[in-house]
Parts: sequence; structure tokens; C-alpha cells
Amino acid sequence: MKRIFVDMSICLLHHGHVRLLKQAKELGGHVVVALTSDEDVLKYKGYPSELNFDERKEILLALKYVDEVVECPWKIDDVFLKKHGADCLVHSGPNFNDVSEIEVISLDRTEGVASEDLRLRSVNSIVTKRNSDKCLFTPGPANLHPENLIDIQPVFSRSDSHYQEVTGRVLERIRALAGQDSIVAVPGSATTAIEVATSNFLSGDVLVVISGYYSQRMFDMIKIKADRLGLKSLRSASWEELIKPDFLKGSLDWIICAYTETADAFALDAPLVSRLAKSVKARLMVDATGSINLEDHHELADVNMFSSCKGLGGLTGAGFITFNKSLLQSLNTAPREFILDLNTYIDKKTTSPAHTILSMDSVSERFAEHRDRVRRSKEEFVKIFKDVLYRQGNQPLLCTKVKNAQIELPDWIIGYQPRSIEPGCQVVCHLFDQCASNREPGDLYKSLRLVRK
Repeated sequence: MKRIFVDMSICLLHHGHVRLLKQAKELGGHVVVALTSDEDVLKYKGYPSELNFDERKEILLALKYVDEVVECPWKIDDVFLKKHGADCLVHSGPNFNDVSEIEVISLDRTEGVASEDLRLRSVNSIVTKRNSDKCLFTPGPANLHPENLIDIQPVFSRSDSHYQEVTGRVLERIRALAGQDSIVAVPGSATTAIEVATSNFLSGDVLVVISGYYSQRMFDMIKIKADRLGLKSLRSASWEELIKPDFLKGSLDWIICAYTETADAFALDAPLVSRLAKSVKARLMVDATGSINLEDHHELADVNMFSSCKGLGGLTGAGFITFNKSLLQSLNTAPREFILDLNTYIDKKTTSPAHTILSMDSVSERFAEHRDRVRRSKEEFVKIFKDVLYRQGNQPLLCTKVKNAQIELPDWIIGYQPRSIEPGCQVVCHLFDQCASNREPGDLYKSLRLVRK
């Protein structure tokens, strides 16, 4: 009987392999799989096989299209085939075997499937399952995107062309989202970005709009260094004071605000703040941590500061500052530490948040899609819990605050514990729904129980 050899590795068996073996059997004869050894899989493919040789052999022999399995080296030659009495070699895809005396029959590969595809699908399944098993009702980091893990590779920031390419792509997408003409990444978080931005851009008369915990924290951060920066004045005003007619008089150099206050689930009116800043000839600096890719109008700011792990869907570890290049001509000249100098990051004098930026490569292509999923989640939450909403207006997309009620969360849901919140109130963040899980955006809220206070 004709001995038909098929060379394979099948680290992961899929339907493409089965179809090839079926075609080989239909040639009529005794089908022998020449199966790559474990050692050669590691040497030539660069990774250990998910299944060892004996496991792969056992699976193949269970198939009705396979009669025999023999171990083979990565590259098959005439000597090997003659030794095993082969009459022909069936192969799919590019043929790198050194065979000239035995007939080689080339068959087409099955389109749309490869072992590498299955590995990527496996990562997607693992992350989706973990998102389904542990849900974060938090403002970020929330749940994971599968691409966060898939896109990470070994990297060195200076001489690595792959890193340079990905960094350029990711930073440009983020810069375009924010709307300014320049961007720098800093290792750390939005807090780091705020420290750097306020240490470099602020001068003259500065007003901080206090709308919650994080804007108050910004004011306190600036107050510590106000003398060192040589500020003429530093004062604060509540949101309610700011929007009073004729509150702002004279001129200011900078107005600073937090677009979204996560602890209070409050979003200020960015166009209004921009108009007020222009009315007193002030530049506008915005903590966009809870608003980037979730709210509009970031282009109205002269400077934005935010992090990688909230609306942008990346891993923790990076902060970003977007600014208009024209501001570089009027940077504060006060001495500052190396780590707080904007030029340290413009000139790339420190280790960059390289793996965090790589984790954002694929997700940054779908900023709009992720925003829409959060929007749908928010809409469903508001519909279900409309009777206990803390406020109707100034609602951020990121989160929602309820009052005089308690939404009971099962153990597998991690609730948000704001650093500052009134008694009887609760904040639920919707960022988790931008990530893949076994639910559609907003579905999870339907199973939650509300206990009225």
C-alpha cells in the first residue's frame, strides 16, 4: 500500500490540520504523520509546544485519517523519507524541506486559521473570563482589554525601532484625542503629570476651581510650591462661585480645573470654563484624568493632564501631558528638580513607561468604540436607578452618584470607595463596560439589588 507522509507539528490541533489529513487520506493509501520533535519545535518555532510529543501523537492516532505517527526533525530530507519507506510527501504552505527524489504533493492551507490565531484567541478567552469573574466598578484601572496583554513585547525605548513606531502611533492618537499640538508621556500616573505640568507652565496669577476632592488636591499641590514658582497670587473658587455673574474681574494668567470629579460624580461645563478663561485672558489647564475619551471639548484647554488607565484603556504606569507648543516659549524659569522638568520628558532623559504605551497600541485604535460602550452602560444605569440619583445635571460619563440608597454588590464586584463622599451616598463607575466580558454594556445592573435607606 502507498505510504503517504504528511509533515506536521500540531502544537495545537485545529480544523486546518484535520482538513489536510483528510485530503491526504483521499489520495488512497497509508497515511503517516511525520511529527516534529519537542526539541525542534522549541529550536525552530521559538517556544515549547503546548502539547508534548506523546500527547500530540496520541491525538493524531485517534483521528480516522491517520494510520501511523513517526518522529521527525524540523527539516525533512530524502534520507529520512527513504528510511521510513515513504512514497510521497504531502505538504501545505511554503515547502522548506530538502526533498528531490521523493514525490512532493503540495496542498492549499485552510484560510483564516493558524496555531498562532488560536493562541491569541486563548488570551482573549482568558482575559474575558477574568473580566466576567471579577468586575471593577472603579474609575480606573477597571477591567482589562485582551489587547493590553497581547500587545506587550520585549522593548527598549531608545534603539528599538518597533517601540519607536508603536510609541509614535499611540501618542499621536492620544494627542489628536486631546486636541493640543504636542504630547509627552511620563512614568507614573496623572498625579505625576499634574506635578510636572504645574511646575513648568504656571506663572503669574493662578485660580484653581474647586469642584471636589481632586481639584482641591491640585490646589494643595500647587500651594506647596507657589513661592518657589514665584506665583504672584494663588487662590481658589468653588464651582458655584465661578459661575456667578461678574465673579471674575480683571485678568488672570491661568485657570485650573478638574473636568470630572470621580468622588462626587460631577462634570463641570468645559465650554463655559473656557469662555470665562478667555474673558479674563487666562490660559486653561485641565485635569482630564476622569474625562479623556469620555467627554468632549478637551481641545479648549491649553494643557491637559491624564493617565493611561482610565478612559484610555491602558495599563497603569503612564501619565500624559498634552499642550500647545507655543507655551514652551513662556515656561516658568524657576529652578526645578530633574524629575519635574518638562524637558526631561521632551528630551526622553528617563526610562519611558514603555510597556504601558505598548499595551495601548490596539486599544487606541478603538477609542470611539470604547467610549460608546461606557455611554451605553451609563444610560442603562441611569434608567434603572433614576429614582436615587444624586444629581440630574453635570453628569460625567465615567460615573454616577446615588443618594439615600445602597446598591448591594456581590463579592465578585469591586465597589468604588471614593476618598471623599457624603454619608448615605455611593458612586458607581461604568468604565468596566468598555472591556470585553460575557455581558453587553449595562446588563450587569439589572441583577443588582437596591436597599433604600
